[in-house]
Amino acid sequence: MEAKTIQCPGCGKSASGKFCSHCGAPIVATCPSCGANVKPGSRACHACGASFTAVVPNQSSKVQTIVPWVAIGLAAFSLVFSLMSWFDRGGNDVPPVPVRFSQSAPSALSAPGQPPDLSSMSPREAADRLYNRVMTASENGDTQEALRFAPMAIQAYDRAGPLDNDARYHVALIHLVTGNTKKARAQIDLLRKVAPNHLLGFMLEHQIATKSGDQNGVARANKGFLAAYDAEIAMGRGEYQDHRSSIERFHQAAQAVTAGKK
Repeated sequence: MEAKTIQCPGCGKSASGKFCSHCGAPIVATCPSCGANVKPGSRACHACGASFTAVVPNQSSKVQTIVPWVAIGLAAFSLVFSLMSWFDRGGNDVPPVPVRFSQSAPSALSAPGQPPDLSSMSPREAADRLYNRVMTASENGDTQEALRFAPMAIQAYDRAGPLDNDARYHVALIHLVTGNTKKARAQIDLLRKVAPNHLLGFMLEHQIATKSGDQNGVARANKGFLAAYDAEIAMGRGEYQDHRSSIERFHQAAQAVTAGKK
């Protein structure tokens, strides 16, 4: 004799016995709460209102719970790999600040003292973001923060691939922030292989001479900049556009100093 089948109150499929073979919902004839006789297939007790519908685990919720942990694990692996690579290369005196991984869009600059969010940027965008962080800290007199982010910025430019003139200027300025004049001069030499009278090269030389108290060097940088200014601006180099305000301020200052000595 075949067992009587009814519609399961949990999943709606045909079922028999005390429990549904598909979802596990109880196929009750007696209310487990008050003991009243109920019609098989009922979803709730007519006497006390107790529910007979079993809660079936949502598989998608399990997946959603696992995904964030997988993302965190991948981010942690990437961070460990980056740190290992940095130490293998010898590093600098100040270890790089760990990158903060996030699924949200990065802000223009993260909060003071916090590492910028570089997870969604290209290598060059990340390098430029770190450059901005270093220079902003330096201009605000926060030497500790500037020195904290400088090694990471240099490493980021190394990973960004071949450097253009704009990136070489950035790297030279970062080296000047850390006091490494030798490496800053190396970037000036590379700039001048592309353009012997590059305006950014004269500006870097002026900074080096100023820091060292070399007044003759300051005068040479001003003179060379003014002599090359018109022809170089006419070249329309992209880095000149990117640093237009700095170039114009230097131009005005150089003109003022030169006029004052006449």
